[in-house]
Amino acid sequence: MKNKVLKYLFITFGISWISWFIVILFIQFGLSKYPDALSCTLGIIGTLGPTIASIMLLEEKKNFKNIAKFIFNKKKKTYLYLIVLSIILILSFSFLCNYNNENPFYFIVPLFIYAITFGGGFEELGWRGTLQPNLEKKHSFIISAIITGIIWGLWHIPLQIIQGYAFFDSNFVSFMFGIIMFSIVLAYIYKKTNSIFYCAFLHGLYNTLTTIFIVNNIEVLMIEFVLAIISIFLYCKEKYVNKI
Repeated sequence: MKNKVLKYLFITFGISWISWFIVILFIQFGLSKYPDALSCTLGIIGTLGPTIASIMLLEEKKNFKNIAKFIFNKKKKTYLYLIVLSIILILSFSFLCNYNNENPFYFIVPLFIYAITFGGGFEELGWRGTLQPNLEKKHSFIISAIITGIIWGLWHIPLQIIQGYAFFDSNFVSFMFGIIMFSIVLAYIYKKTNSIFYCAFLHGLYNTLTTIFIVNNIEVLMIEFVLAIISIFLYCKEKYVNKI
């Protein structure tokens, strides 16, 4: 377990941080300005760090069939978890936040497709598909989800330095708290469904909603905290209470 986790982290942070710090250096020396073609390309390469690391560490033969199976595998009759949580997310943002009228409706579909792939969704091959399960070999589910959330949050640090990027100059403490809470939610979904695609879908949906709605830290943290508490409650109920 330890060896695989360290390999995953080395590859992930190596690809991501090198790409992002090159962007930072280019911007610093006036060779690039986000979001131009160069900085966006390097930015996307950086976001693929967890994806590339997870595929490199696949125990099965690395071909299209096995990679597709890794992503789209799921437990039977678990789609309701995806539907229910998606509805909860959409309703939460709809009631607590105002829609940003600067974003036309036709903008939502391509934004969502981008969000569940290069805009965050592909990360789930790494965080929930690789790191979380390997941590659970030594730690409890909740502790593993928290550790995954902390690492996931720290991974974003260079993005807070790139001016113009979504995370630029954001409050680091509230950001870390929120991402740990959402890590618990996604970890629970993966635990129940064994589906990386479901996690990518929800990750992308969340990123889309935070883009098309006008949000502040309190509203987002409230949504993440409530969902995390519900996830912990359901996990503990299923694991302990139902066995009594």
